[in-house]
Order: sequence, then C-alpha cells, then structure tokens
Amino acid sequence: MIDIIIIGGGASGSFLASLLPNSHLFEKTNRLCSKLLLTGNGACNITHDEEIRDFISHYYDKKNFISPAIYSFGPEKIKEYLKSKGVDTYSREDGKVFPTSNRAETIKAALTEDIKNIHLNEEVKKIEKLDSYFIVTTTKAEYKSKIVVIATGGASYPLTGSDGTFFPAIKALGHKIIPLRPALSALTTQSIDTHKIEGVTLNNVTLLHKGKRYSGSIVFTKRGISGPLAMNLSRSIENNDELTLISAQIDRDEIKKQNGKAKCINVLHEMTALPKAFLEAIVPCPDKTIAELSKKDIQGIMEAISALKLIVKLDKLSLATVTKGGVDTAELDKKTFSSKIVDNLYIIGECTDVDGECGGYNLTYALASAYCAYKAILLG
Repeated sequence: MIDIIIIGGGASGSFLASLLPNSHLFEKTNRLCSKLLLTGNGACNITHDEEIRDFISHYYDKKNFISPAIYSFGPEKIKEYLKSKGVDTYSREDGKVFPTSNRAETIKAALTEDIKNIHLNEEVKKIEKLDSYFIVTTTKAEYKSKIVVIATGGASYPLTGSDGTFFPAIKALGHKIIPLRPALSALTTQSIDTHKIEGVTLNNVTLLHKGKRYSGSIVFTKRGISGPLAMNLSRSIENNDELTLISAQIDRDEIKKQNGKAKCINVLHEMTALPKAFLEAIVPCPDKTIAELSKKDIQGIMEAISALKLIVKLDKLSLATVTKGGVDTAELDKKTFSSKIVDNLYIIGECTDVDGECGGYNLTYALASAYCAYKAILLG
C-alpha cells in the first residue's frame, strides 16, 4: 500500500511530490518537468511581480476559483520558496519573474530535488476506487494507494507528455471534462503575407474583436501573428474570425501636407514610428511619392494603418502554450483541490479548466494548486 500516488511529473506534480516525501510520483516520459523547460524560451518565466488582487485578474472567468490558491502561494511565496532552495530571481520591467540564471533547469532542480520516489517511463492507464483505497494500474504494475493526485496537464506540447490522453480515465471516475481548445496560441492568417515581416514586433497596438478592444504587443510569424496580445486573445477566437488591427492613428490631411517629393513609405515611417518592413507589407502604394498619391491611395493607407482586417485561425491544440478546458472546477474544492465526487482524490494544475494570461500566471497556478493540495493532505 502506497500512501500517496501523484500522476504526472510536470511542474505541479513534481512540486507536490517534493513537498510530500511519502508520495510516489509517476511520469510516463523519461524526465520530469519537460514542458517547464520550454517556458520563457528556456529562461522560465516562473511568476509575475504584482499585487495579488491585480494578479488574480489575469485568470478570466476563474478569478473566484483560483483566488484562495493564489493567496496561499502567490508570487512572493514562490520567490521565497525558490530562495530557500538557493535560486535567486529578478523581475523585468514588464513584471515577468525569471531565475537570475535565465535557465529553466534551475527552476526544475528546485522543484524536484526533494522528491524521494520517482517512477519514470511508467504510464498510469487506469484508476479504480474501492471503499477505502485506489487501485492504480500502470504499464508495469498494479498499486494500491490511500490518496491519488492527478496532475497530468492539458493537451499542449504532447511530446512533453502533456497530450490529453488521461482525460478519459478522469471522466471514468465521474468527473466532467470541459472541451479542450487552444489558449495562449499563435494565430494564422492569409489576409496579409507575413513571411517578409517574420519577427517584426509592434508595441502598443489595438485589436478589435467582436466589438471589444484589446491592447498590447504582437509579433509577426511566418503564418500570422503571435505575441502577448494575440496569444491572450486566442482563447476567445473561433476559426475565420475577423480582427481589426489598429497600428497607429493617422490624419489624412497631415499626409497631404508632407513634402510632395518624399517617398510615401518614409513619410509614414516618420509619422507613425511603425517599422518600414511592416509598412511595406500592408501599404498599397509604398513606392509612390506623396505627390503621386490619389484619394484612393490615401484611403488605402488609412485603412491599412488604422483598420487592417485580418481573418484568423487558431493553431493546433498541440502547438498552443496552454490548454483551455479540462476538469470542471465546479467539481473541485477551491481551497484544497480535492474532488467533490471521489473521496481522497485531488486534481491540480493544467488538467483543470483554468488558464491564465501570458506572463507566468499559468506556472503560478500550477504551483499554487499543488501547494493547496499539499496542505490539505498534510492535515489529513
């Protein structure tokens, strides 16, 4: 009989296993925290430096559910915990918190060094609940356990083990699974050719979507747009939705007043501070001089800069940074993450229907949910 079985060796499962020395951690791949190692381009944006109340506002319609967890183990406590493990952190101007090493391996080491019992390359296939214990069947053996914690992640980055294949087993235990879809995903578009402007960043722009305005930064990719603004918006996007990109506000009369011999693209660059490569990709007449511009040309310029229409589609779920959907949070205790349906079952991290914005919010939730489960299990 094992006291506690934790299924899933991502950030939440590994952190919980490090806090509970009498637990056994099962991970179906050959290493722990594979997805964590990819975050922040390998530098690991572990959390976000801001007041708790503001922090909680970045979880969309789950603010009420995640609030106790974030208050229990929010940004400051995460930094304190890492400090206790010898990991210093720093905050960028935008509030994102990273280890001073700028290496995700540093965070992984801090989250995993105290784990006592690790079962790598051992996939859990089935869970059955009997009166007072669980039977957990893996690819190698069958185990009995008093407590089971599910931390199997969503369905993004499947090569890391977070492939969504465990949701049927959770459903078989009686839990409702909210349909999975991409969140923090890049958007593809064929409205403009983005190949030549791959990597170009636009700061402080606005996207209009279904009558609502969203502001932030975007980055152009070979296939469309990414960056914090596009990624945060992706959870609300349906395929073939129309976005309106407002890159800058520009006055048509001011265009006409410019030096007539000046090249259009140079004038627009000076007036808007937008990158020339971007302007060349969207403006219908970049090589004309100001004097050569017709009324139609100027109208086209105005629309391109102040109301560019983009028809967008979501990337595949497997390419998204985070999964929206998962175990229905209405069936979980928000203070302990224990199941309201199955006694002694806990469900934490990304496999629950919680997703936050870009900026360390999802990793914070993963650790905070694990900490809440830890406290509940410890108190019995």
